[in-house]
Amino acid sequence: MKRALIATILGLAASVASSYGQASYIFDTYLGVANGAPANAGFVQWTSTASLAPAGENGQNVLDSELFKGDLLWSVASGPGAGSGDLGLAIAVTGGEIQQNTQVQFDPTYVSGTPITFTIEAFNGANYASSSAKGSLVWTDSAGEVLGTGYKTLGLTAPIVVANAVPEPTTLALAGLGAAGLLMFRKRQ
Repeated sequence: MKRALIATILGLAASVASSYGQASYIFDTYLGVANGAPANAGFVQWTSTASLAPAGENGQNVLDSELFKGDLLWSVASGPGAGSGDLGLAIAVTGGEIQQNTQVQFDPTYVSGTPITFTIEAFNGANYASSSAKGSLVWTDSAGEVLGTGYKTLGLTAPIVVANAVPEPTTLALAGLGAAGLLMFRKRQ
């Protein structure tokens, strides 16, 4: 009886394991006109707001000399393999494009056909959080990866817009302004 129970459990485990796979995508933000996408699909570009871009570069692709890099974050909302992660990539942006040219794999519990949301981050520092210029683009593959083809190429239809970071006032500066306002209000009374 024990052997039959163990064999049944192992059989179920094997059948469940075979229905899962590792999602695999090509991290390439350029599809090109030949693939039916706009010529600027997924280029990394400076914002059109002149004050948040280097002089004369607003609305233009980032330059190679600006040393931008790209990272890929993923999220599966529900079902087997639900979760999210950061692949921790730092792929150089060349000619305004992020081109990995090799497959990136993640989430060994992912089930084919489940929608995946990607966030592509572009940044010019050591990482996204500490960069002085950065931007991101969210894209959802509603069909999910089709296992059997080996991989899919990310399909983007909009540029990834980056901007220089606007410094936020510190808590102490805001507290100082508040105290100054209270003193002015008090003197008037």
